[in-house]
Amino acid sequence: MASERYPLPRRLAAACAIVALPSAAIAAPMDVQLGFSSLPSAQGWTYIATGSHAGVIESSVFSVGGGVLVQNTLGQSNGISGGGLFYQRTGGITTTETKQIIVRARCLGVQGSTGAPQSEGGFYFFFAHGSVQYGFGLTPTRIFKLQSVTTLIPGTYDNTQFHNYVFDWSPPGNFTIYRDGVPIHSGSGGFSLAVNRIALGDGTGGANALGEIMEYRFIQDHPTATTGTTWGRLKGLYR
Repeated sequence: MASERYPLPRRLAAACAIVALPSAAIAAPMDVQLGFSSLPSAQGWTYIATGSHAGVIESSVFSVGGGVLVQNTLGQSNGISGGGLFYQRTGGITTTETKQIIVRARCLGVQGSTGAPQSEGGFYFFFAHGSVQYGFGLTPTRIFKLQSVTTLIPGTYDNTQFHNYVFDWSPPGNFTIYRDGVPIHSGSGGFSLAVNRIALGDGTGGANALGEIMEYRFIQDHPTATTGTTWGRLKGLYR
């Protein structure tokens, strides 16, 4: 399986090695939700093990139980450019419509490397619209974003408990990250990448993570009124 190599944070390769697989296009608007009684691979997603992680079987790093999706890549190859263990769903991501990644998750453990000393990139949620990839992720105490490299945002947090996160994106490339309904960081730009997909999981060969996901939703072309609302109100707009 071919892999793509990107620069890891601080000059090692980070984030999101990708194999773009053929898939039926999903036309805008989109509302993609995960269930938690089966693995994403049973719900139309493709499991990817690429680069330094090639050959790692899905069941050794992902499982479901108790209403959560568990990712455990601790102990896998580490500190090597171009790895990734994640799920992706390709097609249909536009450059024009607004988008949100809505997640309830926690991160319980990480393994970093010289190029990712804070374990940036081991537990990721991201999308790419054909030329640029955007996203965010968690360590037990930090939150990071994907730009030209994986970058920690200011502040420390207890991410070992479940919290609600929203990555709210507007064209041409501006975004705000919300935690429990509170905006904690705004920025713009992403990582140049010629792929079209949504994805989640361990996006780098430079860091590993143990994380749990209780809720996941990707929305494209959503009502603008959701931005800055509380978590309950935000979810209510989509029922």
